[in-house]
Amino acid sequence: MKTLAQPLDTFIDEQIKKGAVSSTVEAEQMIVSVLSERALDRKLSRAQEQVKNGQYYEANEDFVNDLLFEAGNRITTAN
Repeated sequence: MKTLAQPLDTFIDEQIKKGAVSSTVEAEQMIVSVLSERALDRKLSRAQEQVKNGQYYEANEDFVNDLLFEAGNRITTAN
């Protein structure tokens, strides 16, 4: 983790100097936002691939009822 900290700190300093952001916090928020977007893009790509391969469930009323029933069972079992 330490090896990543220095280049990240350098990147943040450069962004502040360029005026792309006005503070360290703003730069960190920008980085987190980009990483979150990338993670979401990966999840969407994976989901699209699963749909192409027929690996999905139709979210009809029966599916939702079964899902809620199973969630209720897990909650009562955990307590």
